[in-house]
Amino acid sequence: MKKRGRIILFAFICSLSLVACDRSDDDDDDPTNTPANSVTNSYLIAGSWKVSLLTDDGRDETSDYDGYTFEFAADGKLTASKSGITTNGTWRTQRDDGSNELLIQLVTTDKDLDELNDDWDIVLSTNSKIELQDDNEERDEKLHFTKK
Repeated sequence: MKKRGRIILFAFICSLSLVACDRSDDDDDDPTNTPANSVTNSYLIAGSWKVSLLTDDGRDETSDYDGYTFEFAADGKLTASKSGITTNGTWRTQRDDGSNELLIQLVTTDKDLDELNDDWDIVLSTNSKIELQDDNEERDEKLHFTKK
């Protein structure tokens, strides 16, 4: 009888461990080299970019970025240059909550450049255009980069 009880207990523990191994659909730990992100990365590091659209709650703020050139380096460094002044930062692509994202972090006190600091959902990426939107749908922000 003791042996049978141990077998039942062992089977019960095994079944609990299988149920506890449920995979979460949160992809925070996905590597940045998912196929879609790899393609976006190869586009970004190939040349200089300009902001062709920035809207914030429906307001067009694109003109705030006139004259800026953005360069995304393969090592994750980002520069924003205008009139001989360069602002440094970092960038990376990542996977979060089922979406490919571009994370931008510029080290700046400039309010316009600071507005770009965010994790943006990648809507479209081609070798000449990257379309992004804020990952928080309530903010209704869109950011588009076009190859210079």
